[in-house]
Amino acid sequence: MKKNRIMKTSFTLMLTGLLFMLPAAVMAGGQSESPQTEQHTESVGGAGTVEELKEFAGAGTSIESTVNEDGVLELTVDRAVEIAMDNNLQLKSSAIDTRIKERKADYAWNRFVPSVQASGTLGRMNEAQQQMEFDPLAPTGIVMTEAPQWSVSAGLDLSLTLNMAMFNGIRATQLDYQAGRISLEQARQRVARDVKKSFYNLLLMQENRQLMVENIDAAERRYEQARINYENGLVPELTMLNAEVAYENLKPQLKSIDLGYRQAIQGFKMTLGISLDRELALEGTIDAEPVSVDSEQLISEHLTDRLDIQSVVNGITSLRNQIEATKLQAFTPSLILGYNMDPSFAGDPWKDPWFDDISNDWNQRSGMFRVTIAMSLESLLPFSQTQVGLRELEDNLEKTKIGLMQSIDGAELEIDSTVRQLEKSRDTIETLQLNVERARRAYEMAEEAYNAGSQELLEVQNAEIELKQARLEVLKEKYTYLSALIDLEYQLNTNIERIIEE
Repeated sequence: MKKNRIMKTSFTLMLTGLLFMLPAAVMAGGQSESPQTEQHTESVGGAGTVEELKEFAGAGTSIESTVNEDGVLELTVDRAVEIAMDNNLQLKSSAIDTRIKERKADYAWNRFVPSVQASGTLGRMNEAQQQMEFDPLAPTGIVMTEAPQWSVSAGLDLSLTLNMAMFNGIRATQLDYQAGRISLEQARQRVARDVKKSFYNLLLMQENRQLMVENIDAAERRYEQARINYENGLVPELTMLNAEVAYENLKPQLKSIDLGYRQAIQGFKMTLGISLDRELALEGTIDAEPVSVDSEQLISEHLTDRLDIQSVVNGITSLRNQIEATKLQAFTPSLILGYNMDPSFAGDPWKDPWFDDISNDWNQRSGMFRVTIAMSLESLLPFSQTQVGLRELEDNLEKTKIGLMQSIDGAELEIDSTVRQLEKSRDTIETLQLNVERARRAYEMAEEAYNAGSQELLEVQNAEIELKQARLEVLKEKYTYLSALIDLEYQLNTNIERIIEE
């Protein structure tokens, strides 16, 4: 019978221990890695390939819809922006940061959840203890008996501290989430701006390279003609050598253009978040309709829409909230609610039943419900850390306000400079287009003269190259104009269609 009671008690203790260990086991299980993951980690950390490492990191892109049958990714400027929004690694990281802040804001109310701690203790005294028991048959009515060396006790403690500053804490979490959203939108617009400018710059570099190839071909033809003329005694050797030097000097320039284009296209792929080995085919033209904008009107209507201005304003609001929270925390009392239970088993846990007579076998030592009002007195001193920190917050607030004024002045200057760049590029395009007309007329005249037999074919080809060069200069200035428009969209936090409508 005694053995069965001991086994029953041991089983109860084991079950209680398992219940206490279950939450920790669940959490540990959620954080542990499966054997397959550990094995994969070892293979990647050893002699794994780059592809395996990327697979381990979970890198993936959603570009299949625009990949043709040859595996070439066909891109328009809008599709490039979409891919960057989905795959840019920096944006993904910023989105995770924002998601963390959103979760904190959603559960900001959990500061009103009391802290709860449960405990259970099984102990054994090193020495036997004596305890008093009432015995009506004893002469004194009290006898001393040996207390059980083993003891069992449980504990439950709940506490909640309430202060007026808790509402400011909730507000701070919401403002932090708002700051995260602003930061994420800034990152998205910055990536979109960079993708657009890089896309059009690559188109311009392709045109520039094509013109350089044609210049090299023309230089080669001039050299061949000069060599033939020299062999026939029509020109001196110096003429032939000058033509050869001019031809050879263009080859390194083409290599430099190719190197610059490769670096630009690789950087473009990285911004898109796609593999550097992926072949791209860009589809688009460098063209933009001239728009007439007024810098003062744009500043008046869109300055407050700028994300950097909104970020500074949010920072000022956060500092004000923090100052108010500090004052409430320091100068108002806190209400502390508490409740605790500490039942202890009066008998021998190995011999006596635990739950036969709960009211007599389990005793409370210090269990209570308590309400406490507390207030910090040292924070009332002007030289205390709280007071000094409060004045530092107020100084930071004034500093941030000055930063807001600087941001406004800088934004006005930036918008005005961009508008002036647009006006300058628009006028330059008109001038360069006149040069294109002149070059076109010169080419037509050279072609007419060649057809009449009074002009050599090489002269016609040179006139054609001059025409293409003039067109390239127009294209370069159009790129400058288009880049300024993209910058203006970013600076105003709007799109050009909305600006035109206004």
